[in-house]
Amino acid sequence: MSWAAHQFEIYAVQSHLPKKMRGKISFWAIFLGDFTPDFLSKFWVYGFTINGTRYGADVPHQWHRGFPGMGFTHTLFFGTILTLLIWSWRKNRAFTIGYLLGYAAHALTDINDSVGVLLLFPLLTLNFTSQTWAYAATVDGGKYLDAAAYYSSLGLVMDLFWLVVVLFSWRVLTREHWRTQVVPADARIWAWFGRWLPERGLLALYRATFFYGLCRMISWSAWARLFASPDKYGEFDVTERGFPMDLSWTGPYWLEARSLSHVNPWLAYPAALMLLAVLYVVIIRLWEPMGRKEAERRRSRNGTHDVSGDHADA
Repeated sequence: MSWAAHQFEIYAVQSHLPKKMRGKISFWAIFLGDFTPDFLSKFWVYGFTINGTRYGADVPHQWHRGFPGMGFTHTLFFGTILTLLIWSWRKNRAFTIGYLLGYAAHALTDINDSVGVLLLFPLLTLNFTSQTWAYAATVDGGKYLDAAAYYSSLGLVMDLFWLVVVLFSWRVLTREHWRTQVVPADARIWAWFGRWLPERGLLALYRATFFYGLCRMISWSAWARLFASPDKYGEFDVTERGFPMDLSWTGPYWLEARSLSHVNPWLAYPAALMLLAVLYVVIIRLWEPMGRKEAERRRSRNGTHDVSGDHADA
């Protein structure tokens, strides 16, 4: 699984929208879409303990990414179903497209760990994984061992990659970008928050997820390197405080990588890129028709009729 990468990729998506969609895609929808897959499945992965009794998945990686299990939550198929429900409910193009983009970003990023995702579900119930780093969520180790393994492997490189993407697109974090590209697409939401917060507070709210991801990456990396006691989380070939860094493929070496039945790892990236291309084409093709449908719904709600045939700005 990925950690801070999921926070950074929200801003990466926001900063790399097609030109015709800039200022017209909901930031909050991208955020919600990226948040949904783990919100629906991850709570049971680590589990929780009440009065000495643990409640959670017996096989965390099967529950999280497999089938049977909640693996369907990390598929474009399920993301598309949720997107269609949102569209049928609100007919809001900015929110619908933003949600799908955020959902896709999360699902496609997660092909990189050793478990991967059900990329072609329901047509195929084999996972797609590049096996770049080890999936490490276990019953005994919980989130701490998971964090230690992720930030001791190429998982850290994934976080840094998305951080660099955002920093090269640094204008996405500026006040001007927020005013001109973010607020117009979510005017009502920002106006609602503005009832309690000044503009500085709203800007801080917009940037909060980025800085949460940055602090998360730094703090967990420091903990894994300097403060963690490996013997608390299992029997490892580690004698010193802190987990060793290992940037080998499917590392770290000191942990058994969890896995499920999957296709050849060489197919993971081509399949993900193919789906990303299909998603891009579909969104571009549907952009104008969705705009017209949204305008029609708005006119019907207002009780007006557009005799000129003009439609929403495409």
